[in-house]
Amino acid sequence: MGMCGLAMAALFHGGWARAAAPAGNNATALLAQADAVKTTDRPRFLQLLQQLHRPDTVLSPDERWRLRYLDGWEGSFTGDYATAEPLLRDVADHAPDTDLQSLAAGTLLNILAISHHYEEAFERADQLTANIPRIRDRRVAYKALSQLSQLMASAGQSEPARSYALEMMQYAEPGQSMCRPYVYLFGAKVADDTLPPTDPIFHQAVDACTAAKEPMFADTVQLDLARRLAETGDPKAALALLKRIEPTVNAQGFQVHVYVLRSTFGYAYWVSGHAAEAKHWAQAALAMDPKGNFDGLSEHVYRVLYEVARKAGDYRTALDYYRHYRDVKARSVSDAQAMALAYHTVQQQLSLHKLQLEELSKHNGMLELQQALDRKEMEASRLYLMLLLTVLLSVAFWLVRTKRSQLRFQKLARSDGLTGILNHQHFVSEAWSALRHAEKTSRDACLALIDLDHFKQINDTYGHATGDAVLVRTVKLCLAHLRPIDVFGRLGGEEFGLVLPDCSVEQGVEILDRIRLALADLAIDESHPDLGISASFGVASTGASGYELSKLMADADAALYRAKRGGRNRVETVTEPG
Repeated sequence: MGMCGLAMAALFHGGWARAAAPAGNNATALLAQADAVKTTDRPRFLQLLQQLHRPDTVLSPDERWRLRYLDGWEGSFTGDYATAEPLLRDVADHAPDTDLQSLAAGTLLNILAISHHYEEAFERADQLTANIPRIRDRRVAYKALSQLSQLMASAGQSEPARSYALEMMQYAEPGQSMCRPYVYLFGAKVADDTLPPTDPIFHQAVDACTAAKEPMFADTVQLDLARRLAETGDPKAALALLKRIEPTVNAQGFQVHVYVLRSTFGYAYWVSGHAAEAKHWAQAALAMDPKGNFDGLSEHVYRVLYEVARKAGDYRTALDYYRHYRDVKARSVSDAQAMALAYHTVQQQLSLHKLQLEELSKHNGMLELQQALDRKEMEASRLYLMLLLTVLLSVAFWLVRTKRSQLRFQKLARSDGLTGILNHQHFVSEAWSALRHAEKTSRDACLALIDLDHFKQINDTYGHATGDAVLVRTVKLCLAHLRPIDVFGRLGGEEFGLVLPDCSVEQGVEILDRIRLALADLAIDESHPDLGISASFGVASTGASGYELSKLMADADAALYRAKRGGRNRVETVTEPG
């Protein structure tokens, strides 16, 4: 279910109230009613929140913590994660009530995963798992298990996802619907994205959620079913299903579902050969997300728009959509790999911690035995002490080697093997993050492409070892002129990429010109005093080209081409929009 399922899990991580309490001036009653209606009567929920925030409403310290949780939940519902995250983090870490901590932790867990903070998400998942036996309210434990199941499914860990979903059934109250356990069992089964649309889990989950009057959960499963029907060659059935659930999805107003509905409509219409309808729905989805919050769900949107433009002969527009489609797909693969890596990293850390505890326990047992043996025979006690020290040193040595291997693996995965700066993949990822931050804070940024002049001639004349030395010395010189916040990476061969956050085009040109002049004075080694190097620079700025990485890269590449064509060893920039 991906991001859609994560968001659903976050929203339905419910509260502490068993039923709606009567409204009134009593803060406890207001909080209980707000919690009870937040997924069924949104206008009433917002009205209660407004009443709880009035200056004349008196709240105890415990009630303030509960209101803080509801404010964080509201932020997660509307997708305002910047507001929701600090509120939920504060409640999860500092609230005096264990159950309330778990409620906030579950919602925070999914926000962290949606915002790609995977390692912290899995660390908090482990803490939440350890906390479940201490939860007093079995309904809170039930919902915490649903959070854990969905997170594991999103990480592709189907077995723990299935285990948590089955454990939910044990915490269900007598007569309680099996809607949510079925939905999370469904999530565990689709973790590898190979579940056929004929699998009975679809109808089991939908029927249970419909009977329980949980339409958002039913919509989650049916949206996935519609997507699979379209992808497996039955777009007619997909469209029929989408039209049937469209009123419910729109009425609920859950933005992730509305976005998925529109994108799936677009894809199903495209597969059916209805290009105009496909374009309409894909553009409707895209219009919902000007800030890219649903970027992880946009693969079908950009693919449909690309195919429609290509079929219509609008190749320029088609190319632009194709670049978006390619970037989204690449980020999707990268995010999946990052999430799996974060999961295994945390599991390894937990295993190491468990090993340390086991060794500590062994150590304590050995000390007790040592004390008993000391009274009988000194020589035997010294022998046991030496054995203990040997075990501890072996464990310490193994831990150090394991940690070094982890650090080396992480560095190799991110860095260019020759120069030590970011490799192509991680430059693109870091550049994208820097540009998103610049866009959100409305600050300028520049993107530059740097290409060493006549580098092939250097390799052919002086050999590849000298060529490698030129690359290494060039990178060191560039780093000396850059700030810690600048993103610098090798794109391949003698070409480098550079993102300068919080930097106008004039400032960017000034920095790059300093680098260009410094390169002219750079000595590679004593054996080649006649070897001089220069570079050409193409610069694009967010002021002229916007904040999309693909657009900035294309404009910087065009400027670089002009620099090469104009005689090399110069800085060219894009100054006009487009």
